[in-house]
Amino acid sequence: MYKYLCFIFLTVSFTQVSDYGYTGAEASAMAGAIVAEEGGNWSMFHNPAGMVEINGTHFSAGGGKLFGFNWLPSYHLNGIMSLPVIGKIGVAIQQLETKYNGTTLSKEETFSIAQGFDFQHDKNSRLSIGYTANLVTWDLGKSAGISGDGSDGIELGSMNSVTIDFGVLASLRKKYRFGVLIKNINSGALGKGMTRQLLPKRINTGITYLPMSKLSTSIVAEHLLGKDDLQIKGAIRYNVNSNLIIYTGVQSNPNRFGLGITFIVNHQSISYGLLTHPVLPITHQFNIGISL
Repeated sequence: MYKYLCFIFLTVSFTQVSDYGYTGAEASAMAGAIVAEEGGNWSMFHNPAGMVEINGTHFSAGGGKLFGFNWLPSYHLNGIMSLPVIGKIGVAIQQLETKYNGTTLSKEETFSIAQGFDFQHDKNSRLSIGYTANLVTWDLGKSAGISGDGSDGIELGSMNSVTIDFGVLASLRKKYRFGVLIKNINSGALGKGMTRQLLPKRINTGITYLPMSKLSTSIVAEHLLGKDDLQIKGAIRYNVNSNLIIYTGVQSNPNRFGLGITFIVNHQSISYGLLTHPVLPITHQFNIGISL
C-alpha cells in the first residue's frame, strides 16, 4: 500500500512538469541552499549569475534516482565556457522519467543555455547578473488501454514551452555574498485553453558569509509563487584541502537533511550527495566534473 501511495504522490508531483531545486550532488548535500554560493558547475541550474566567477572550461555530468525509486531516474549534463565577445556561457540538458513496470509514463527533457555578465567589479565588490533560457519538453506515454498496462493504449503526444530564469549575485570583500534566483520569470506554460498549465515559478533569496576562505555558511528562503509555504534552508561548505570539500545542509517545510563530499584530483572531481525526506527514502546523487 505504501509503495502505491508513494507512486501516486510522486507521479502527480513530477509528471506535471517538475521543478527540482536540488540538481547536482552539491545542491543535494547543501539542501538547495546555494543561490549565494561561489559559482560552480551547478550555477546555470541554481543561479546563472555565478558563472562569471568560473575560470576556464568546465564539464559536468551526474544523476540519481529521486527518493531512491528505480522508476524516477534523473540525469543532467552541462558545460560552462568563456567565448570571445559573448563571455561566460553554459549549455545543459536535464532528463527526468517516470516509469512503472518497465513502461515510461512520462519523460521530461530540458535543454538550457545560460549566460552571465559582470555588472560591476572592483577590488572590494562585485555585482553580476545572469539568465538561463530553457526549452522544456514533456513527452507522455500511452494511455492505459483496454489491458490497463499501456501495451494497447494510444499515444498521448508531447508538449513544450520556453522558460527564463534570472539571477543576481553580489559580493563584498570576499566575506559577504547575496544571491537571488527567479525561476520561470516569463510565466511559461504548457498546453492551451482549459488544459493550459503554468510551469512552476519560485524565488530563492539567500546570503552567504565566509568567516574564513575555506569555510562558507549560507541561509536561503525559497518561496513557490502562488503558494503560502516558505522553505528556510541552511548549509555549510568546508574546503578541507585542495583535494577535499565537505558539505552539509538542512531544510524546513518539510524537514530534510543533506550531506556530501567532493574529491578533486588533477582538475577532475567526483561528488556524492544525499538528501533525506521525512516520509520518503533518501535521494542519492553523483557527479563527475572536468576542468580544462
